[in-house]
Amino acid sequence: METADKSIIEEFEVIGVIIPKIGSEDDIDKVRELMIIHHLDLDSLVNEWGAFEITNGGLEMNTETLIQFDQYLNRNKKAAKTPKTKQSSGTRTTPKSSDIDALAERVSRNQSDTNDLLNAYSTPVAKGKNKRLRTPDNFINKHLTLTGGSPVAPFSPTSLSPSTPKSTGKYSARKNTGDIVASLGETQECVWTSTSQQSCSIDSYGEHGSLLSHYNFMMEKIADRVLVLDGIAEEIGERLKEINSIESLSSVGLQYAEPVTVLGRVCCDSNGRLNAKSVLLGGDVQTSQGCKVAMQLSQLASYSLFPGQIVMMEGQNSSGTAFVPTRIYNEVLPLQKAPLPAEADMERLTIVAVSGPYTTSDNLAYEPLADFIKHIQAHPPDVCIMFGPFVDAKLQLIKDLKDTTYSEHFTKIVEVISKAIEHLPTEVVLVPSQRDLQHTFVYPTPPFDLGKLKIDKELLKKIHCVSDPSTLRINGLCVGMTSTDILFHIGAEEISLNPLITERLSRLLDHLLQQGSYYPLNPPSEEVNISYEKYELFSRIPVIPHLVFLPSELKQFVKNINGCVFVNPGRLSKGETGGTFARLVVLPNSAADCGLDIAAQVVRI
Repeated sequence: METADKSIIEEFEVIGVIIPKIGSEDDIDKVRELMIIHHLDLDSLVNEWGAFEITNGGLEMNTETLIQFDQYLNRNKKAAKTPKTKQSSGTRTTPKSSDIDALAERVSRNQSDTNDLLNAYSTPVAKGKNKRLRTPDNFINKHLTLTGGSPVAPFSPTSLSPSTPKSTGKYSARKNTGDIVASLGETQECVWTSTSQQSCSIDSYGEHGSLLSHYNFMMEKIADRVLVLDGIAEEIGERLKEINSIESLSSVGLQYAEPVTVLGRVCCDSNGRLNAKSVLLGGDVQTSQGCKVAMQLSQLASYSLFPGQIVMMEGQNSSGTAFVPTRIYNEVLPLQKAPLPAEADMERLTIVAVSGPYTTSDNLAYEPLADFIKHIQAHPPDVCIMFGPFVDAKLQLIKDLKDTTYSEHFTKIVEVISKAIEHLPTEVVLVPSQRDLQHTFVYPTPPFDLGKLKIDKELLKKIHCVSDPSTLRINGLCVGMTSTDILFHIGAEEISLNPLITERLSRLLDHLLQQGSYYPLNPPSEEVNISYEKYELFSRIPVIPHLVFLPSELKQFVKNINGCVFVNPGRLSKGETGGTFARLVVLPNSAADCGLDIAAQVVRI
């Protein structure tokens, strides 16, 4: 197979698209043809396919879908787009809030049969191993037992109420339930259930680990925004100077005959996508008075750059109009590792992470959420981290709701979750998303205010609302999280040549640690509305965390990068079918590389 074929296959695998072996040559030829016809490079074509796949609810790549993709690209190329009128349909049923009501009713029913679910989520055993031990029929989970001794029924697997519209069958007909998509560590003999006798502690990691309340925005001056970005650049610059023993920096705009060291921000010379010919270096205010110069990358043997990236470089500006870098100082991370609590004080910690949307695109029955709750009740973890969107702005059925407000719909979802965990040892962390229609559209996104919801406050004792992003301390561990898809956004803008980290996802994750930020891209994606006053305080990564959760449209993964374990749990639903979630077990181990033994899996719902 030619190198070009390998590149195409590898780039599509990054976003979880597998080109089938049968007929792969024809598919690859078609991909090349689309690149030529539509004047797209491989990265741009992969990003376009990602958008096309999301728009159409998840598609496999084959000859038929490639033809549809070609038509999709042709439609997008039209210069004049006429507004589309909604087609009326006599058969379409108006979405109703009764769908989530039916889900809430299922939580309160008493059902006891969980054996099939336990078997579905059991870790597969290779052939030839001893026969798997199965739970006895009369087994009673102590975590699902009331103080009076009566067992609490797990989530009911029975059908939804008659008022719920029938699904298309794609979700219920799926055959990959329980499949392991990604893993890390020794997972074969793992017990994913909490064994702790007390609730775990969850709080903010430092003063600016998480926003505590709502705030006013859209009142910033451009000068204030510039000062925030310049302050971040100077902070990173000081750390890089100390690590690399550099005494002083020079201005990016002055003419020098000898090599100098400069600090600046990577910029693009236009509103288009960054490329090797359009890269600018914007200097800081203190040293370079904020001036920008072109960068010529021809003397760099390797690089990986994206707009907004803070870089320290060595090079020359012999003409005064273009800086020619010969070295980028990125060998050492500018962050310190988060300290571990004493091994004697640490306990075994189980975590489950899941990201919305929590229902499929063809109905509001919330079947994925129902199955996820069944898993939580069968295998209660210490902590369950649930990322938005809960009321997804990208779901047309949500936007078409007629008989309820978005806030009321969200209230019912929270009530379902709170009742499901009422008698479990599990603490739930809710992380908002900018796609949540009932919430504030700004980044950093403030936490949900559950006090305004009409829910019994006793049910909310185990639910913790944090901001997006957040850095939390969970039983002494430093855990970072964000629901904003920074990996997808950076991946669409990054350019590279022979990078030090060849694997793309690992390289994108390393960028976050190098920049010390949950969202270092600037200008941001059009989907992200940034308030820079709060961004300066609450979007920073203060130390290298022990765990970071990054839900993304890209391929699910669990990766150890510089002692930090990054997890992409995927989405719980993808179009009309089911998605994935992640589960982890963390154990103290001073002999391990990062002081912890972490076993993790990304599992299909």
